[in-house]
Amino acid sequence: MLDSDFEGYVPSFDSAAKVSTRKGSCGCILWRLPGWYVLSAHGFPLDDVTVNDAEYHGLIKGLELATVVSEMIVIQQAQGLIGCHQHNLQRRLAEYEALKVKFGSVRFDHIKRDYNQAADYLTMKILALGKGWVVEDADELMHLKFVSRIPEKIIKTWKPRSERMTQISV
Repeated sequence: MLDSDFEGYVPSFDSAAKVSTRKGSCGCILWRLPGWYVLSAHGFPLDDVTVNDAEYHGLIKGLELATVVSEMIVIQQAQGLIGCHQHNLQRRLAEYEALKVKFGSVRFDHIKRDYNQAADYLTMKILALGKGWVVEDADELMHLKFVSRIPEKIIKTWKPRSERMTQISV
C-alpha cells in the first residue's frame, strides 16, 4: 500500500477481447497523486487478440504510462510465478521485460475490476467505438475520477468518494 501522503504517478489499465471476433481493446489511465488527478487517459483498439493477449497489450501500454494491473495471470507471468508457454504471449512478456528495465522498480497490485472501473470504462468504450480514443473532455475526465476506486485498495488512508468529488480538478 502507498502512504496517504504519497506523491507520484500511478497508472492503471484494463483490457477486454471478444472471443468470437478476436477484437479487443485496452484502456490506460495515468493518475497523479496526491489528489488522483487524471493526467492522461487513452483507449486502444486491438485486432486478432485473445483475452490474455489483450491483457498483455494493456500491461505494455500501461507501462508506457507505468503499473496497477487487473489480470492475475499476466501479473503472475510477469513476476515469473507461473510459466508463459503460448508463443504470442511470450512475445508480449518479452516486450514487458524490455520496458521494465526503464523503471527503477515495478510493483504489481491486483485490483479487481470493481475497483478499476475507470480503465474498464475505457476498455468497453473502445470496443464499442472500434477505434482509439484520448479522453480530453472535462466531463469524461471527471467521470473517470468518480468511478475509480483504486485509492481504496492502495492508499493507507483514503477519503470517501463524496469528499473526493468536492476536490475534482481537471
